[in-house]
Amino acid sequence: MSSSAITKNTFAESLKRLAVIKPYDKISISDITNDCRMNRQSFYYHFQDKNELLSWIMYNDLFVYITHGVRFHNWYEKLEGFLKRMEEQKEFYSRVLQSGDGIFHDYLYDVMHAMFTFFFDNAVSKEDGTNISTEFFADFYSHGFCGVIIDWAIGGMQTTPHEVIQSMKDLALENIKIGEGFKEYL
Repeated sequence: MSSSAITKNTFAESLKRLAVIKPYDKISISDITNDCRMNRQSFYYHFQDKNELLSWIMYNDLFVYITHGVRFHNWYEKLEGFLKRMEEQKEFYSRVLQSGDGIFHDYLYDVMHAMFTFFFDNAVSKEDGTNISTEFFADFYSHGFCGVIIDWAIGGMQTTPHEVIQSMKDLALENIKIGEGFKEYL
């Protein structure tokens, strides 16, 4: 591991420790640097501010794993793995999400949107005469999935990642049934 990666990880571990005992919005750069016995100059060499550090943590802890190799056949496994990784650091992610800064939501929304756009573009043939609006569908499902995941985390992750994912899979199947039931009325 490079010295830059070691330094970034040191700051990350400090922020994780502090976020468990102090609200995220009350943590200062001084708090972080004092906790890990590093200087501010070193912090600013690697990160612009604590939000950039938080983004780095989320990307490396969670998002790198869901974004690589996700396909139609394994999205639920990837997403369940993502939730399990969150659950491993339950207190940190619950507290950071309670701060309501929006960084996590923005990251998750972008990942979900790209995934759903890919799925809708590849799962529904536009050649069969259907008029699909990929962008609208991707927006709709991305907002829904983000909301469910964030509510789950803020609520203390009371159900297992598997139960959350199973509910999302059930929703996808129910949408098919609901669509078929409404077909004659649309």
